[in-house]
Amino acid sequence: MANLIDTEKTRKHLALALEVVHHDRWIFGGLRDGRLRVMGDSETEREAPVQPIFMELSHLSRRCLFERHPIAVSSVVDPIGYDDWERDWPALIYVPIGVPKTRPVGLLIVGCSKEHWYTQDEIDYVAAIGVTLTAPVSSVTGPLGRLSVEERHVAQLLAEGLSDVEVAKALAVQAEAAGALADSVLRKLSLHSRFDLRDLFPYHSRIRPHLL
Repeated sequence: MANLIDTEKTRKHLALALEVVHHDRWIFGGLRDGRLRVMGDSETEREAPVQPIFMELSHLSRRCLFERHPIAVSSVVDPIGYDDWERDWPALIYVPIGVPKTRPVGLLIVGCSKEHWYTQDEIDYVAAIGVTLTAPVSSVTGPLGRLSVEERHVAQLLAEGLSDVEVAKALAVQAEAAGALADSVLRKLSLHSRFDLRDLFPYHSRIRPHLL
């Protein structure tokens, strides 16, 4: 249930953030088995799917993820139809979701159904939004998706640099229980150090040396 609430909040924040960028549709999601697990689509926001929706990655999507940087496409050709918006629409921005210079965890696509030339400022702005989506996308389709709600909370606290005693106070549990949860988090994520958790939480990377 926590994933659904977090995803809904993320979709609302994304819609607000993209209001300043010219577009007719956006879609974002996490990578799973070489496909995109859709977490938000502005065309179907009123119809929350019961089952996860998976989308095949287009050539430009794969190129964006492989090169790990945004790709903007603009064309003066009028749209032929709307069966395939990525192929037909004249203006699209593909942005990898993830921490810069690391392997992307997802993809954000923004497009216009009519001719538009995206400026570098717009591209940079959408790219910055892609970075902010790292944690919520990872919590659903990335490594964090392997954790329980309680374990994800512990992972975030550890990424912020809290000790077992501090985590115990935050969760109102015994220090031994907090330590066991911390060990469980590292084991499920196949990590050797708490320092490695900062890559999963790009805005919580203040790991203190004595915790390593």
